[in-house]
Amino acid sequence: MKYLIYYILLFTLWMTVACSSVKNVPEDAYLLKRAQVKNNPRSISKDRFKPFIKQNENLRIFGILKFHLGLYNLAGSDTTKGLNRWLRRVGEAPVLYDSLQARQSAGYIETFLKNKGYFHAHVHDSLVPVSKKKAKVVYNIQAGNRFKINQINYGSEDTVVGKLVIENQKNSLLKEGRPFDVAVHDAERQRITHQLRNMGYYNFSKEFIYYRVDSSIGDFLVNDSIIIKNQHRELYRGKDTTYAHNTYRIKDVFFRMGYDTHRALSQKDDYFELFDTLQINNCHFLYVDKVEVNPDVLYNSSYILPGQLFRADLVDRTQSLLSSLKLYRYVNIRFEDASPPDTANANSKWLDCHIQLIPAKHQSYSIDIEGINSSGNLGAGGNFKYQHKNLFKGAEEFSFSFGASMQNQNNRQGLSFSTIEIGGESDIVYPKFWMPFKIPRFRQRYNPKTSLSLAYSYQRRPDYTRTIANGKISYLWKANKHTTHVVTPLSVNLVRMPVVEVDFWNLIKDTYLRFSYEDHLISSTAYSIVYNEQQFDQRKNFWYANLNVEESGNVLDLAARAFGKKVTSTPNENGSTDTYYEVMGIRYAQFVQSNIDIRYHHYPSRISSMAYRFYLGVGYPYGNLAVLPFEKRYFAGGANSIRAWPVRGLGPGSYNDPNASYYNQTGDIKLEMNAEYRFKLFWVLEGALFLDVGNIYTIRKDISPDENALFKFKNFTDKLAVGTGLGLRFDVKYFVFRFDTGLKLRDPMDIPRDELNPNGPLRNKWIMGSRPYTWDDVAFNFAIGYPF
Repeated sequence: MKYLIYYILLFTLWMTVACSSVKNVPEDAYLLKRAQVKNNPRSISKDRFKPFIKQNENLRIFGILKFHLGLYNLAGSDTTKGLNRWLRRVGEAPVLYDSLQARQSAGYIETFLKNKGYFHAHVHDSLVPVSKKKAKVVYNIQAGNRFKINQINYGSEDTVVGKLVIENQKNSLLKEGRPFDVAVHDAERQRITHQLRNMGYYNFSKEFIYYRVDSSIGDFLVNDSIIIKNQHRELYRGKDTTYAHNTYRIKDVFFRMGYDTHRALSQKDDYFELFDTLQINNCHFLYVDKVEVNPDVLYNSSYILPGQLFRADLVDRTQSLLSSLKLYRYVNIRFEDASPPDTANANSKWLDCHIQLIPAKHQSYSIDIEGINSSGNLGAGGNFKYQHKNLFKGAEEFSFSFGASMQNQNNRQGLSFSTIEIGGESDIVYPKFWMPFKIPRFRQRYNPKTSLSLAYSYQRRPDYTRTIANGKISYLWKANKHTTHVVTPLSVNLVRMPVVEVDFWNLIKDTYLRFSYEDHLISSTAYSIVYNEQQFDQRKNFWYANLNVEESGNVLDLAARAFGKKVTSTPNENGSTDTYYEVMGIRYAQFVQSNIDIRYHHYPSRISSMAYRFYLGVGYPYGNLAVLPFEKRYFAGGANSIRAWPVRGLGPGSYNDPNASYYNQTGDIKLEMNAEYRFKLFWVLEGALFLDVGNIYTIRKDISPDENALFKFKNFTDKLAVGTGLGLRFDVKYFVFRFDTGLKLRDPMDIPRDELNPNGPLRNKWIMGSRPYTWDDVAFNFAIGYPF
């Protein structure tokens, strides 16, 4: 074990020292070691200046290791060799000091400061050699005083528009007494534009707004004037002509269903003559040959209605809602000037709205043979999946999958055994709520969906065979851009154990684990709220949070006590019995459970990111079943948890059962915290350094295997496990292969220091510095996808 650590240290030393960072630096040049900003104003952090510095030092990993420069320097001078070309391509050339770019950067920083209200700012760049071939650039700032807003005035060439803006002045981003900031002024222009475009001003844009700043009043104060120009200004017979801004209303709405761009381009006007028209709710639905989608679905997915004022927000919401149907590859909403209706004022402006819907394929199937990772256990399997996105012509998303897999798991002696699983699942999602009454325009407000699902799974392990049948109905809706709610009024799980091996049963029959390996029924109600700021294909800091609450068994308990059967179990070895109720001959579970999962992703540089995660789950069993069902219990360890321990190999608490021959530790409480530093290496290869902290605990003393397994506020932190490790990830286009090596730092199990004296003193829980590492302190995890 110690040799592995030596090899890692030697490799790091070789990359940092043996490969000289100035190997490819010419004699008359400097390697840029650092770009430093000095004397920045307190109101502006140094990080704000990074985008304006055009030359930065070579990329670093862990803040110290110039790995990519090292790869580049490994290449020889002979570029005809493929290896040298590859090393230069995946590596990073040394960043050499460029005086021109330094002066330009100083100018950009100065402009930025002036835009922030430091009108007298001056920035000077200077080169500071730190060795023969290395130097740093220092940008010295002389900011001066920051100007503040003294007075704000709004003016408009169009009196109607000016009145609307002044009436909404309370929402202005510009405030008297605050520092002058060009970015805030631009945001105010955007706010005014957004306000007016939502009041019918279809042609309005922020280019009609400009501001004048008077800084001559003294005391580092400015007077602001926000001016709104008229719509057009053109020269006619030597005179300027201006036009007031107009509001627009929607005359007709056209849904062009099944729009084929290729035919439209090739056939031109002949193609548009092929469309037939349906008129529903004063909207026009155009189609060719046949109607593929129920027009009511499209109407209920649109905020744009005939007769209403143009509103930009409603256009954006309609675009989003129609796209969420997944029926269309592209949704294009455009407007054309229209003649006013006969009953309208001739001076009114009108628009026709054309919604062009370019369809996607409604049906698809896939057959996959893949490596899988389920709870950290590796295996292989095959899967067939069929999807139909418009099953009953109402944008219903139907999916069916059938698969089989085999997985290897390890026991405490390191031996592997196989698990076989065969199962199928079907799911259909309706773009509306199933309810006995209608709420007008409900879909436009909340994008509701109803999900129905059925699933069946057969699992065979060496110690038992289990079947799980599941059915549930869920209601989903979006409260806003980032927040989604899910209510599951009914979820039914039927778990049967047709075969339990005798040796395995004899091992658990007098423990709390036995209840998890008997037939049982779960009927539950659940609620979940998800908050997600992540934007795909964008490297932006974001938060993710998921809260779940679930209750099971109370309705069944009322029915069972009225109509069910009361059963008394046979006495166990201790002579104790268990009394419970059955429904249709099956024992049902009662419990309450809640989980919260909070994550934060931060991107400090273009090649690195930080990911943090906090997870807390608590389940409390009561009534008809004294323990949480096996599928609801928590476990720790494995590829997506505390990675220095095998799956189900940690906890509960500091409990240690030296006689257990397999990993199956579960609990009622799970506490976990993770931090991971991710960085790009080369090609599709990424690296990671992680730290995991956490454990599982039991909650009830009467069913806990030991006092040390219980959660207690006074000592739960002493039972936390700590692990660290390194990981490699292969980021191919559609998924990520992940290999993580976990190393234990703190083992919470109460293990005697001397195996021959089990009642003697316990060994130190912190491993490093207290005892030699063994292979039992290392875990290797292979998985697909990031852990969080």
